[in-house]
Amino acid sequence: MAKIINNDIEQHAISAPYLLWQIALVGVALGVIHWCLTALIGRYIDSTSISGDIATILVATLGVLVMIRLHMAQPLIVAVASGLALWGLARWTSGLSWGEIVAWNALLYGLSYTLFSWIARYTLVVPVLSSMALVIVLVRIATIL
Repeated sequence: MAKIINNDIEQHAISAPYLLWQIALVGVALGVIHWCLTALIGRYIDSTSISGDIATILVATLGVLVMIRLHMAQPLIVAVASGLALWGLARWTSGLSWGEIVAWNALLYGLSYTLFSWIARYTLVVPVLSSMALVIVLVRIATIL
């Protein structure tokens, strides 16, 4: 008996050509770079908030370049989502010592890049963007409270 195979059905595979520890390590490194850039820009701008926001944009740009180099899934979406979720990080950590700031930056950037790259593994854009938007909204609400 013959079996008919329909080749018109598109496969929606989840692909992860990289390991999550790699993206976590990238996030940790970017968190440390964020602190360095915030401190460096803070020497020329009196506002910690503005220098941190500028550093967030620079770190997101650097994150896109690094993730493209490592062939990671949807690097622009991951970097923008992490930047939006962590917008204002310098303001959150402004009263801490430099060691605590570095530790929190590294931890939060590592978790953020890991979470958003895990979500971005799925190949359909609409579910990825909607779930990332939901996570970003929840993070922003949690930081307000």
